[in-house]
Amino acid sequence: MAHIKKILIVDDSFNNLILLEDLLSEMSYEVAVAHDGLEAMDKIRQVTPDLILLDIMMPKMGGFELMEQINEEQLDIPVIFITAKNSEEERKRASELGAADFIVKPVIISDVLEKVEKVIDKS
Repeated sequence: MAHIKKILIVDDSFNNLILLEDLLSEMSYEVAVAHDGLEAMDKIRQVTPDLILLDIMMPKMGGFELMEQINEEQLDIPVIFITAKNSEEERKRASELGAADFIVKPVIISDVLEKVEKVIDKS
């Protein structure tokens, strides 16, 4: 039986979480959600996701800080940043931290699905 791919969505926006969770669940992914980086680290340890969709600006621990912790702990989990921040500086930092991709909010559903499938098929 094929392994069901697990995706962790980390975003402090309830609407974004619901939109992405519904979309990815319909595509037969197993979806977990977290509202900030601290909660996300707990979920990562519990479910070991195949992919993380990660917002940058969040309370408690932001996306870049979470990505640094993932790297420090040498967790080999691809990350796609999903953010309203679209500066060259943000993209550069995401790339330096090893992000698999970068999606700008408001998201385009077909774009999200395409990037998720591209990254998750490699894992």
